[in-house]
Amino acid sequence: VTTVIFLLNLLIAQLNCSYQATYQDMLGYARLKRGKIVVETMPSVVKWRWTRFLASIKLEDRVEFAEGDIGLSGGVQVWEPASANVATVDMIRRFGGSTSPGEQWPEEEVCG
Repeated sequence: VTTVIFLLNLLIAQLNCSYQATYQDMLGYARLKRGKIVVETMPSVVKWRWTRFLASIKLEDRVEFAEGDIGLSGGVQVWEPASANVATVDMIRRFGGSTSPGEQWPEEEVCG
């Protein structure tokens, strides 16, 4: 009886892993298909409409990471709830001073 329960749990775990891999593949193929549709549609877009679209998304403006922290240009800012992607460590690191390649980077502080 214990062996049957163990083997059944093992089968369920394998099916779960297989489903997760298949789901990730499905998402990737869906993105590729959407990209293909966009590429195939682009030649039918008239130039004035494309130019107006590029002007409306303001790629030349800098994208603000946080209040008062002006980041890089060439991006599109999308607001999302803070609970959507929880990050306990800030991944954007800013260092004051010169941007010269000859200058030394500041020492990193090791937490813990």
